[in-house]
Amino acid sequence: MSESLLALQERPALPDTLSADLQPLPGHPAAYLGEGAAARLGSVIEALGGRRVLFVHGPTSYRRSGVGESVERWAGRYRVEHFDGVRPNPRIAQVREGVALARRFGPDVVVGVGGGSSLDVAKAVAVLGAQPADPLDCLRDPGLVTRPRSAALVLLPTTAGSGSEMTRFATVYVEGRKHSLDLAQARADLVLVDPRLTSSLPRRDSVASGLDALAQAVESYWSVSADAGSRALARAALERLLPPLAHAARAGSFTDPGVRTGLAHGASLAGAAIDLTRTTAAHALSYELTARLGLAHGTAVALHLDWLMARHAALTEAECRHPEGAPGVRRRVETVQRLAEEATGGSVELLVRRLLTLGGQPAGLRELALPARSWRQPLTAALASNRAGNNPCLLTEDDVLRFLV
Repeated sequence: MSESLLALQERPALPDTLSADLQPLPGHPAAYLGEGAAARLGSVIEALGGRRVLFVHGPTSYRRSGVGESVERWAGRYRVEHFDGVRPNPRIAQVREGVALARRFGPDVVVGVGGGSSLDVAKAVAVLGAQPADPLDCLRDPGLVTRPRSAALVLLPTTAGSGSEMTRFATVYVEGRKHSLDLAQARADLVLVDPRLTSSLPRRDSVASGLDALAQAVESYWSVSADAGSRALARAALERLLPPLAHAARAGSFTDPGVRTGLAHGASLAGAAIDLTRTTAAHALSYELTARLGLAHGTAVALHLDWLMARHAALTEAECRHPEGAPGVRRRVETVQRLAEEATGGSVELLVRRLLTLGGQPAGLRELALPARSWRQPLTAALASNRAGNNPCLLTEDDVLRFLV
């Protein structure tokens, strides 16, 4: 790694000439928001002192978003490789392929471009490419991650929802089960959030991404792990997400530039919030729906957020695990609902259902008609996960049985 690259990692911020007209995002030492931010990527790599650049992305978003065309203008100055094998809800096989390429190529900069799956794989490739152990073994035992990253990590989200660009964890599926790489060195050195990159995103994907961001903000706000700093980020995320989501639900599209900018901003703030708190039960229960039914992650999360809003609003002291007690959690729910009412004219649940319908998805869990004989056990087991343990309400099998048939 070059001396200039090491120096920037110790002082993770864009030079003033590159950050002009970009808005620093709170919750990350070097994350920037602004129209045209992606066009600065070539100069960023030059400032990093990079010479060998590995792009990690899926088969469509890199080109569809316009990043590919932009990169072609300056890529000749560097040795460039691409790992374009990322698919939604990445499996361990994809991560192994990306890690193998990184070990052969030896990049000094890894650039992740795409939605949450691409950014998560980029993180995993950057971190695990430097380790001697097999990627699966590292996922199962983080103690095997003994070497620091040898490459800088730069992330450019092309969706407004996952918040992955702001977090230090990545999701990988192994035999249908979700695993997390959760390490400090999985946090990006630099983040460029350019709302223009989301302009070509299909409506269904825009809906799922926006719902994921909304759920993250709500879950972080009521999380057992929340503190004043994380709650400020989560509330700011809600204030930026709710108006453009309501606008999109009314207009039936996400084409308005103001909508894209508001969602990109809010999604990154929500990502910064869950980086501090992690998510809760809506996410814990969603992974099974994604793994078994192929539902988009944001759709699966939103289907659970719907019923959890009312469940937390009626929380009793006996089932509360939040340090502020049941009244504190109920106040959090009331605040979220008030923000939703002011921004949308209705409840969070109503907004969620309108957006799910707009995306051509089931508007409620009961529409999935999940048979108890095959769903009871895995969903109940999800309540024992770390994410569910972060939930302010102690959920039980009876809660799961409410939406099974």
